[in-house]
Amino acid sequence: MIRRIAPADCDAIAALEARLFATALDQLRLMALQTNPVFCGFVDLVPDQDQPQSTSADDLNSYLGGYLLATIIDDEAEILSIGVKPDRQRQGVGKRLLQHFFDHGASRNLAKAVLEVAEDNLPALGLYRDFGFAEFGRRKGYYKQGNQKIDAIMMKWCRAEAFP
Repeated sequence: MIRRIAPADCDAIAALEARLFATALDQLRLMALQTNPVFCGFVDLVPDQDQPQSTSADDLNSYLGGYLLATIIDDEAEILSIGVKPDRQRQGVGKRLLQHFFDHGASRNLAKAVLEVAEDNLPALGLYRDFGFAEFGRRKGYYKQGNQKIDAIMMKWCRAEAFP
């Protein structure tokens, strides 16, 4: 089940962000994002566990399958982060989240979206290309993984009829 992000989700999202990304958003920044009127975020919940039983980080983390964080200003969006719990990767969670985001964007006449992804994140690159994203630039050595620097690939999506 996919639903809008709620304040109670921030601990679980922050924990997953920290697990997945070196430049993770923490709980305070996630809470602040939710107060921004241009913020848009969704969580994918593990079936039959729509709400956590307690507020401990471990319990919150157990129900979260993945999340998508974005901003939408007028008809343009920036996808800030998509994270999928490792044991739920390659099960369609990212695809469902992106589809839900684009369905939501259609109601707002979304015409353009941008994101960036590490060049070595091949599953994510494939997913984004499947949704019609195309590379438009690179940030050399943007991500650091251990002693290695990884390029960020900047990608954009445009609604076909929006930009003839």
